[in-house]
Amino acid sequence: MTNSNNSDHTLTTTDPQDPSNPLRDVERGQAMSANLKGNKSEKDDNIVSWNGDDDPDNPQNWPKNKKIAMTLLYGATTMCATFASSIFSAASPFIAKQYGISQVVSILGLSLFLLGFVVGPVIFAPASDIWGRKMSVVPPMFIFICFSAATATAENLQTIFITRFFGGMFASAPVTVVGGGIADMWSQRERGSAIVIYSLCIVGGPTLAPVIGSAISESYLTWRWTEYIVVILTSTVLLLDIFFLAETSGNTILTKRAKRLRFETGNWALHSKHEESDHSLKVFLHKNLQLPIKMIIMEPMVTLITTYNAFAYGVLYLLFASIPIIFEETRGWSSVPGSLPNLATLVGTLLAAALNYMYSVLIFAKYLDEHGGKAPPEKRLPPMMLGSILFPIGFFLIGWTSKPEIFWLPSLIGLTLIGMSFLLIFQSGINYLIDAYTINAASAVAANTFSRSIFASALPLVSQPLFHNLGINWACTLLGCIAILFGGTPFLFYRYGAR
Repeated sequence: MTNSNNSDHTLTTTDPQDPSNPLRDVERGQAMSANLKGNKSEKDDNIVSWNGDDDPDNPQNWPKNKKIAMTLLYGATTMCATFASSIFSAASPFIAKQYGISQVVSILGLSLFLLGFVVGPVIFAPASDIWGRKMSVVPPMFIFICFSAATATAENLQTIFITRFFGGMFASAPVTVVGGGIADMWSQRERGSAIVIYSLCIVGGPTLAPVIGSAISESYLTWRWTEYIVVILTSTVLLLDIFFLAETSGNTILTKRAKRLRFETGNWALHSKHEESDHSLKVFLHKNLQLPIKMIIMEPMVTLITTYNAFAYGVLYLLFASIPIIFEETRGWSSVPGSLPNLATLVGTLLAAALNYMYSVLIFAKYLDEHGGKAPPEKRLPPMMLGSILFPIGFFLIGWTSKPEIFWLPSLIGLTLIGMSFLLIFQSGINYLIDAYTINAASAVAANTFSRSIFASALPLVSQPLFHNLGINWACTLLGCIAILFGGTPFLFYRYGAR
């Protein structure tokens, strides 16, 4: 019997034992019997489904240009959220000075924003599976704009911190939903390349933001314009979403089609399979809001991959708080030049994106061609393996070349390696989760977002005590050793994941 919450729009019958089969139950790892080709029994005569494998309304069959445009819109919306998350790190010293608080307290504005990312996915991931991707992105982003404007005009610290938390909660919507939206449109063969755009937006926003934020905060515009910039940027992208972002959820598209056909034909029994689901509040709370957390607890695959991704993502935000210690306090650089090393992290992510793209096109696609268009999720892990090797090397390089008498270039190379390894780990993890849990991709990505946001909200708070008490060299050595411990995760799943 088909799980009513998992009635996504797969059009071909797949091998139930194939690990890449998108109809596998995410809680039990077993295949469900489903056939969405439109072969109906008498009881199914009133179910509205796709008009064959080449139905143009199916997002999988959209023209490539349209898919790319929708992916870019999804990516730009996600970038607005991640850009807003880290731009506050550049403003926090100026806020501390204005309100007479310590830098550790002022960095709460960053941590609380990311703490909102913990709450949001529990709401927006299942909401997107029920009401569609667009409705789960556009309204929350409008509310996010309102909270960002409130931060910019806040007159006290309490207002700043409260609005940052709620801003983060609503900004988590695209970060959570976009993974499922990409899975709606792109086949397994093409998805790796599409995820490159998504991952770059996840990383590009927060790595550019501190540089822009430092320049704004030091100028006559003051730190408040770091939030006004967020409002302007997000408003522009949101307008594009309102007018041009198409719905990608197959459930939502078929439900709208069924509604239209009921009015056109007068047959009020016509309905989509999705409409047979119970969407009452009780069921919503019981089955849907708990799913991301349930996946973390009950799925070892999700637990380990999301924990590794969470550590890598948390370290990224720890760097935003520690780069001023490394380059401004230790080397004596001023604020704006001291924020420029963030660009080394961005360079690393660009190099990783190129590697991910080449792997997807030259190796993964070739494997699909040789195996009838099928590949187990474990074939997504080799880039993560490379990242797990480079990750600790980057930490050790930064830690032991950070002294002022040592030229700064090796430290930047270390940051580049960390940025490179982060994206290799992050993107492979996302691809792996989406391939393994295609139908509930949004919830799987939400579980990942939930875990990594806890790490990202906590690690910036420990950056100053960690680096000031241990010193830059031993703090980075500690982080490098933790990275080594996590580094066995992709090798473990590559060897044993299929079991």
